[in-house]
Amino acid sequence: MQTEMNNIQTYINNYNEKITDSNAQQAVDDFLNNYSAWKNVVGYLVGGKDGEREYGNVLVVFSAALADINPITEGTIDTLIKEIEEYESKVQYMFEIKLALYGNLGLCWHKLGQLYNNMAVDAFKKYIYYQLTLSNHTSYSSLTCYSFRSCSKFLFQSLINDTLNLSSPTTFNDIFDCPIIELMNNEDEVSKLIREAYLNGVKVACFVKNEKLPYTNESGDDVIRDDKKNERDEEEYLNELMWAHYADSHNGICIKYKFPSHITTTGNDSKNYVAYFKDVEYTSDLKKYSKQNSINTKDAFFVKGEAWKYENELRLLYYNPTNRDSHISLPISNCIEAVYFGVKCSEKDKQTIKNILKDRKCMSYKHQWTGEKTEEIKEEKDIEFFQMKIDDKTFGTVKADKIIENK
Repeated sequence: MQTEMNNIQTYINNYNEKITDSNAQQAVDDFLNNYSAWKNVVGYLVGGKDGEREYGNVLVVFSAALADINPITEGTIDTLIKEIEEYESKVQYMFEIKLALYGNLGLCWHKLGQLYNNMAVDAFKKYIYYQLTLSNHTSYSSLTCYSFRSCSKFLFQSLINDTLNLSSPTTFNDIFDCPIIELMNNEDEVSKLIREAYLNGVKVACFVKNEKLPYTNESGDDVIRDDKKNERDEEEYLNELMWAHYADSHNGICIKYKFPSHITTTGNDSKNYVAYFKDVEYTSDLKKYSKQNSINTKDAFFVKGEAWKYENELRLLYYNPTNRDSHISLPISNCIEAVYFGVKCSEKDKQTIKNILKDRKCMSYKHQWTGEKTEEIKEEKDIEFFQMKIDDKTFGTVKADKIIENK
């Protein structure tokens, strides 16, 4: 196996980041003549080298060379696909390698022409999946946030099913939401395919949270913990603009959620999607995205115009490379902690919601050190209901009164 590893190193040194029109075909031929022996290093440490990483780098070189040769054939692309799929099945991590492989595979399909656009889009979907997997590795236990909703059959159905509805950014009321859509909106054919891959797979759920998530930002600053987004903010359920814009001018409701860590995932388990929470940042300079050639993940999905700053938005980003629907639902059993009824919410809607949530509990989890190991302790409590009312003591404000149910 040491011989194979030595040959792998020679191949990588000869071609890595050195693929040109003149040597691309030779790089393809060298791979096809040797890969059946080289891939045996996967899963082993050989001469201090990680076989998973080294053979992955070989595949990246081969896929880059394949995207550069003329003519390119379906048969050779099929060989690349089989090796990528086998590599994925054996290697749990190495997301940066898988990202590069699917990006190059998309370019290969594109090179064959428009008849292969669907295959190119599918490859770019996996490319985006691994890109998003790499962009965030943080999950939060007992994450509290709020959602303002109109009373409708869609709300009632989601409450009955105990699910969370997520939508494509193309359905949002802010036409400039998600700058990635603008960046990919040009005449470049590859950009069009990647844009389609984004729009097919990306789904978002929007919440209100006045405190910043505790995370380390991209510049490597200290961890941010429980800082208020705007010092003058009152409790989330008192946000009058949110009631007006998203809860049918107080005819709807505000739901308080407490989400467990398993709501999010970063591709490390059996789930076929990536999902994570991140705060939205607001900017007065959206025009810059018309001039850029690239964009990072944070700016692509978590930036909005400054006019929306009052929302204090927390966003759940979801991406499934196999999804083609404009809306999807995630199961969120026992995550509702409280419901706030708007000032003008009808008695009929209130009773419908109470009946749906009757006997439901809000579950939360905490970890406790027992002296020998850490145990997960489950806690449960009844869902609380509140009625929003005009505050007679302070003109122009509302308050929340807890509803005490008769037992």
